[in-house]
Amino acid sequence: MATAITSVALHWADILVLITYFGIVIGFGIWVGASLFASNIGSGHFIGLAGSGANNGIGAATFELNATYVLMILGWIFLPVYIKADVFTMPEFLKKRFGGDRIRFYLTILALLLSVFTKISVDLYSGAIFLNQALGWNIYVSVISLVLLAAIFTIGGGLSAVIWTDFIQTIIMILSAFILMIICYTKVGGIQLIKELYPYAVADTALFSNSTCGIPPEDFFSLIRPLDSVDGPPWVIVQRALAAKNVTHARAGCIVASSLKFLSIFIMVIPGMVARILFQDKIGCATPESCKQICDNEASCTDIAYPIIVIELMPNGLRGLMLACMIAALMSSLTSIFNSSSTIFTIDIWQRFRPKAPQWELLIVGRIFTLVLVGISILWIPIISAAQGGKLFDYIQSVTSFLAPPICSIYVLAIFWKRINEEGAFWGLICGLVIGLIRFIWEYSYSVPPCLLAATDRRPEAIKFHFLYFALLLFTLTCLVAVIVSLLTRPIPEQCLHGLNFFDLDNPIEPTPIPTKPGLWHKADTAFEDKHIRSESSVHRLSRVQSAAAIRRFGLFYPGIRRFAFLFTHILCSFYIDPSNKSIKYYSKIALAWICGVEHQGEDNGDATFSQTTPPLARENLFWKRICNINAVLILAFASFLWAFFTDYRIDKMFKNT
Repeated sequence: MATAITSVALHWADILVLITYFGIVIGFGIWVGASLFASNIGSGHFIGLAGSGANNGIGAATFELNATYVLMILGWIFLPVYIKADVFTMPEFLKKRFGGDRIRFYLTILALLLSVFTKISVDLYSGAIFLNQALGWNIYVSVISLVLLAAIFTIGGGLSAVIWTDFIQTIIMILSAFILMIICYTKVGGIQLIKELYPYAVADTALFSNSTCGIPPEDFFSLIRPLDSVDGPPWVIVQRALAAKNVTHARAGCIVASSLKFLSIFIMVIPGMVARILFQDKIGCATPESCKQICDNEASCTDIAYPIIVIELMPNGLRGLMLACMIAALMSSLTSIFNSSSTIFTIDIWQRFRPKAPQWELLIVGRIFTLVLVGISILWIPIISAAQGGKLFDYIQSVTSFLAPPICSIYVLAIFWKRINEEGAFWGLICGLVIGLIRFIWEYSYSVPPCLLAATDRRPEAIKFHFLYFALLLFTLTCLVAVIVSLLTRPIPEQCLHGLNFFDLDNPIEPTPIPTKPGLWHKADTAFEDKHIRSESSVHRLSRVQSAAAIRRFGLFYPGIRRFAFLFTHILCSFYIDPSNKSIKYYSKIALAWICGVEHQGEDNGDATFSQTTPPLARENLFWKRICNINAVLILAFASFLWAFFTDYRIDKMFKNT
């Protein structure tokens, strides 16, 4: 198989850095005990955004820019409700808001689907592209090598050190990306020359063709595009945020995340455009035969844009360090997904049918399930390579558009509309999932012909309906179903909704927990008020067994460090702390509680208590509140400036077909 890189091989310094980096990580992991796994910017992000930049210009940056607006909405509207509700994960909020366990089971299924189709398979594919371009390996040899490397990391304890190494390798990766960005801009001559040269970055095979295949779009340097553009309209990525100590911290986190979103435009998307300018015959291939020869993908070779500029332009040594960081971040992500997916399956699904399964059975089932996930992901890779015209980033967005809008709509309704109940939320989610899966299966049951053979495309028009418009339609349908079912069924009692709505943040009364009906479906029992308002005292002790069960129950979806710390503290500190006996033991417990973020323990009694009243949101420090607000305004202004700067104002050209 011919590969795209024939003239440049890895220098001995690059190979030395690769071996040294992984040797240090695996060796350091042997001496580190319990670990937390974290996922940061990885190869999929670089390959996807750079590939989109090489394929159709700067349009993919709209996802990142729009995310800044969504993050501001998250920090100033959604997070105050989550913090008021005293939750640390999104499934926990839905449990508190609606009651029952059906929605949590839905989230389990959705998480497993997204793990296979947007995480494991995408990570393996993007990592394989790097290895294919750097070492010339076959795509499947590269995938199998990555799986084996992830297993070695896990066995050798390499990812036990991820809590220490992830931050470092992300910093190195971003710094290396900045260096590569400067090299790219210098090679071409700046952004203005990129804008002038990109339309002419056409492969020789496309120059002598009568079709438009392999020709950059006319609006390549515009974020605002026609509604009938083949690349779709600008749209929004919905973001998640981890819990914070207070609203100010949460908003500061959103501000930092928004600031980082701007980086991807300049260190990923635009370098992808530069890659097409510098290596137009490889990245801009127009015929299936030439693309197959260059990158072993008949659909397109734009996804090799970032690996090519890393290998061709980066200095010796730094090139190896960049590749090492990319692969290490990939290993971190894979191992994290393997562990979380197996835990989700065994606890939320397997134990539902075998509640008395021993620990060894759960361990074996979890490992077998992980192998099944990996097998399905490997088999799915050929579909990824051909999907959406060979554009990885578009594939990720399309799958997300088929599966994510229902849960987004339920969160919006839960925050703004008190009347929505568990029945409406559940059936809205089910209808949305069924419609999304039908489109998902239908979409990928057809093969998309290469550009030159577009006239032979026999796919139904419903499949050609752009996935971003479909996401909007699916969001609307889910809202309609949830609203109608909620209005036709019994509402949630008022005492169960105190403080769980954006318009009720100042309510000092703690919401009454909604009990769960017995039975297979674990529905919410909204009729419990007919029997009793509160059957038990709101003050009870949290035993060690209950704490352990809570860890297993709440630590599955997107486990947050503070949730883990809170439960871990209760396991170690559930016994009585006598404030009059201020010995070393007393201060040790206080220090542990402070480190874990549980800073206000009741000293009047040692039991874990749940107050019937909760204070309103803690008053923010006026100075830091103003700082956050000013920074938010500056970020929104800068995002608006980028929208204006990267926009083609030739409206007559842009909308001539609208």
